[in-house]
Amino acid sequence: FLKNQESDFKNRRLVDIWSFEDREIEVTHDFIQLVFPLDEPSHSSFHEVYLQLADVQKIKRCQVAVKNIKQSACWFLSFLGRSKTWKSGYNHNQLRITRVIKCLRLLIGDKEADAFRNHVLELVEDKGNLSEKTIQYWKDA
Repeated sequence: FLKNQESDFKNRRLVDIWSFEDREIEVTHDFIQLVFPLDEPSHSSFHEVYLQLADVQKIKRCQVAVKNIKQSACWFLSFLGRSKTWKSGYNHNQLRITRVIKCLRLLIGDKEADAFRNHVLELVEDKGNLSEKTIQYWKDA
């Protein structure tokens, strides 16, 4: 799936998800675990897809998968730049941001994870609108 050669359980390829309109990104909840996989089960997912150590190593060695994860991070960051709902109070996109940071750290590296987090923080005009707990999750991710 991360190489954009296979479909997910809804017959979507990665490029199809990248084509989502903002409303689709906002209301569709079953893609984020596939686009940004982790080595831990999701508390929000019914399909329980998560990476084993061998999967992590395989993805890290695959230039196409690494490139596509970076592309997915840019795609999601672009969505966040257009959306305002996640910038105050509690919003499910704040959890998604944590997932993206963790995925980047796990599969790409600290530099990319930190850069994504810093870009997200730049998008938030008034940090006082977010809980300290949310910002701490992003720092700890």
